Amino acid sequence: MKRISLSLFLPVLLVSTLLITFGSQTQGLGVPELSVTSVYWGTNPAVPLTAQPGDESAILSIVIANTGDDIARGVQGTLKLNPPFRSEYSSENGVKRPVQSISASAGDIAAGRSFTFQFIVSIYSNATDGVYPLTLELTYRSARELCETTKTLIVNVPIWTGELHIQSMATTPPKVYPDNKQVSLRFFIINTGRGTAKNVSVWLELHDPFTRSSTGSDQAFVGIVLPNQPTPVQFLLDIAEDADPGNYPIEVKAVTGGMKEMTVGIIDFLVSEKARFAVVNITPEFVRAGDSGITMRITVRNVGNVKAESVRIQLMAGNYFSGTLSDLLGTMNPSDSRTAFFTVDVDQKAVPQRYAVDLRIDWTQDEGYNLNDTLPLNITVKEPSPPFLLIAAAIIAAVLLLGYVRRRRWLEKKKREMVPSKPKDRGSEKSTEGQ
Repeated sequence: MKRISLSLFLPVLLVSTLLITFGSQTQGLGVPELSVTSVYWGTNPAVPLTAQPGDESAILSIVIANTGDDIARGVQGTLKLNPPFRSEYSSENGVKRPVQSISASAGDIAAGRSFTFQFIVSIYSNATDGVYPLTLELTYRSARELCETTKTLIVNVPIWTGELHIQSMATTPPKVYPDNKQVSLRFFIINTGRGTAKNVSVWLELHDPFTRSSTGSDQAFVGIVLPNQPTPVQFLLDIAEDADPGNYPIEVKAVTGGMKEMTVGIIDFLVSEKARFAVVNITPEFVRAGDSGITMRITVRNVGNVKAESVRIQLMAGNYFSGTLSDLLGTMNPSDSRTAFFTVDVDQKAVPQRYAVDLRIDWTQDEGYNLNDTLPLNITVKEPSPPFLLIAAAIIAAVLLLGYVRRRRWLEKKKREMVPSKPKDRGSEKSTEGQ
C-alpha cells in the first residue's frame, strides 16, 4: 500500500513542479504599453514652434513612450489626416496627389524608452485657431503576444495664429509740417496671440497728403514675431506742400506667411501749422542788362496764423544776377509785412526777357523748429542803356565842335571888318565913262 501511494505521489509532485515553473516563466513575460507623452511643432522640444494657417511642410513631432515592462517590437505609426491638415506626394509624372494618412517606423521601443515620430504636414490657409484631434494608429508585437497588436490613440494638435497690433508711435522730427520730406515714422509691432507670426510684412495705406519718400519706404519686412515680443518698424514719407494742418488717419496693414491680410492698427498722424508768406510788392519793375548796384526792394507778408522768428530772405536769382542777395527781417507775427533790400548787379550778357527766380525764406517757430519755404518770382531784364560816358563824351565833343565853328566864324568876320576897302582907279572910271 505504501509503495502504491509513493508511486502515485511522485508523478503528481513532478507535474506540480513543472506547472509552477511554467507559471513562473509565464508571469515573467511582461507587456509593452505605448502612449503619447508629448505633441509639438518643430524638432526641438525645448524650443517648440507654432503652426499657423497656410504653413507648408511643417514638422509635427509626436513622442511615444513605452510605459510597460516589455519591449515593443517593430513599432509602426500611422497618422490619419483630417482638415485642416493635409499632405501630398509626387507621382512619377511629377503631379502632386493628396494622401489621407502618413506612416513612419519607430523600430523597437524598449520598456521605459521613448521614440519621436516626425510627420510632415501642411495646413489649409482658411484654418482657425484651436486644438484639432487626429488619430494615431500604432502597430507592434511583444514577446508574450507574437501576433501583431494595433492600438489607436488620439493626438491633439494645436494651431495658433499671432494677433498683431501697433504701439508707441513716434516721428522724426517730433513735429511735422507741410512740405516736410523724409519724415521717419516709427512704431512697434507686438504679437498678443498664442502663436508665432511668421513672414510678417507691414505697410502703410497712404493717401493725400502723404506719399512715400522713395520706392518701398512705405513697406517693411518684419519676419518672425514671437508672442508678446515687440518688434520695431520704420517708414519714410513726404508731406504735401499744400497739406492743411490737422490729424490724419493712416491705416497700418500686415500680411503673414499664410497670406492672411489684416489691419493691425490706425495711426493718428498730426500735421502742424507753419507760417506762410506771400510777396506783396517788388520794385523796381525791371532792370537793364549791365546795371550795377541796383537797389531791389521785395515786400513779403506773413499770411499764416503762426509767428515766424529769425526770418531771413534770400534771392536765388541764377547766374545773371549777383550782389548782396539776402536780408534779415527778424520776427514776423501773423499779418506782419517786412521789406527786404537787395543790391543787385545784372550781367551785361543777360538776354532781355523775364527771368524766373526763387525767393527762399528761412525761419524758426514753435521753440526752435527750422523751417523754410520758396516763393517763385519774375525779374524783367530790358535792353542795356547807352553808356553814360559815351553819351557825355559825345555831348562834350558836340559842344566843343559847335564852339569851335562859332569862334572860327566870329574870327573870320572880325578879320573881314579889320581889312580897309581899296580906292577905285580914276583912269578906269574915265575910260568907263568914255565908253
